[in-house]
Amino acid sequence: MRFFAPLSYKPMAALWGASMLVEFGGQIGSFALVWMAVEQLGDNASYLQSLQYGAVLLGAALGGRLLDERDPRAVLIGAFLIRGAVGLCPLLAAWTLGSPLAGLVVAAIGLALAQAQSEPAMQASMTTMADDRAQREAANALLYGSLRVARLCGRGAPGLLTVFVPVLMLFSLNAALILAAALLLVALPRAPRPVRPQGAPMRGLSAGLRAMAAHRELRVLLVVTAFSSIAWALCVSLGPALIVHDRNVTWMGVPPAGGYSLLLASYGVGNVFGSGRTSPTVRAVFMGQGAFGIGGILAALAGLFAGDGMLMPLMIGAMFVCGVGAVGHDLRLANLIQAAGPASVVSALARTRMVVGWASMCAAAVTAPGLFALLGVEACVALAGGLLVAAALWAYLKLR
Repeated sequence: MRFFAPLSYKPMAALWGASMLVEFGGQIGSFALVWMAVEQLGDNASYLQSLQYGAVLLGAALGGRLLDERDPRAVLIGAFLIRGAVGLCPLLAAWTLGSPLAGLVVAAIGLALAQAQSEPAMQASMTTMADDRAQREAANALLYGSLRVARLCGRGAPGLLTVFVPVLMLFSLNAALILAAALLLVALPRAPRPVRPQGAPMRGLSAGLRAMAAHRELRVLLVVTAFSSIAWALCVSLGPALIVHDRNVTWMGVPPAGGYSLLLASYGVGNVFGSGRTSPTVRAVFMGQGAFGIGGILAALAGLFAGDGMLMPLMIGAMFVCGVGAVGHDLRLANLIQAAGPASVVSALARTRMVVGWASMCAAAVTAPGLFALLGVEACVALAGGLLVAAALWAYLKLR
C-alpha cells in the first residue's frame, strides 16, 4: 500500500492532521516546561518531571476502567481540550502571581493526566479505521513517520523563537495548536463506531498487563520499553538540558535555551531518517535501540571532554544517533498492539505500554538528583545509555 494512501479516507486524514498539530504544539510546550523548570529549580527540575510522570501513571491506571469502552474519538477530543487549556497555566501564574512555578506544576499534572487518555484513544482509533493488516501498517507508518517530522519542527521551532520572544510565551502557541487539533476532529467526519466484542470486556491496566505478559514478543518489548524510557528521560530530555544550561554555551549566536532546542531537533531529524519501514524486523528494532544507547553515551562523553566550541556540534551528532535508533521499537510495538483485537483491547494494551514507559521515566526522574550529585550528570547519561545497549542485546538474543 502506498505511503499516503490512508489519507484518502477522510476520518483518517482528520486524525492525521490533528495528530500533527498536537505533536507540534506538544513539543513546543514540553521544551518550555523543561527549560523553565531548569531555570527555576536547577537539578531539582527532575522532581517536576517525576510529578508529571506520576500523574501519567495515575491517569493511565484510573482511566482504563472509565474510558476504554467509550468512543475513542470522543475521548481524544476531550483529552485535547484539557491539554490545550492547562497549557496556559504557566502564563496565567506568571501574570497573576509573579512567578510561573505554580503554573508549571499545574500544567505538568494536567498535561500528563490528559496525555494518559489521548495515547490509548489514538491507538484504538487507528484500529477502528483500518480494515486489514496491510492498511493498518501503512497507516501506522504514515502516522509515525509524519509525527517525527512534526516532532522535529516542534523541537526546532523554539531554537528560533527564543531569539525573539521569552520562553514563557511559547505556552500560548502550544495551547493554540492543541485546541485547533480538537476542533479539527470535531469538524471532520468520524469513523464508524467500533463493534463491541462479545463476552466480558477487556479493559483497564490489569487486563492489559496480563495480556502483554502472555505474549512472548510483547513481553520482551515491554522490558525494552522500560530501559528505552529511562534513556529518553536522562539522555534526551533532562541530561542535555542540564549540560547546556550548566555550561551556559552560546553557539553561533544561539542562546543556551535555543541550543537545547537544537539538540531536541537533531533527535527529531534522526527520527525522520529512521522511519523507513512499515514493519521493522526484530533485528532492526534492537539494533536501533542499541544505537539509541550508544548515542546517549556519546552525548555524555561530549559533555565531559568537549570544549565550548565543540560541545554543541558533538551533542547534536549524538542526539541524531539516538533519534535514528529509537523509531523501530515504537512502530513494531504499535503494529503488534493494534493487531491484538478490538478497540477496547488495543486501548488496554496501549495503556499498559504507557504505564511501563512512564513509570520507568518517573523512577529515573525521582532518583536523578541524588545520582547527579553522586556521579555527575554526564556519568548518569552514560549509564542510562549503557543499560539500554545491554537490554537491546538481551532482547535480540531472546527473540532472534
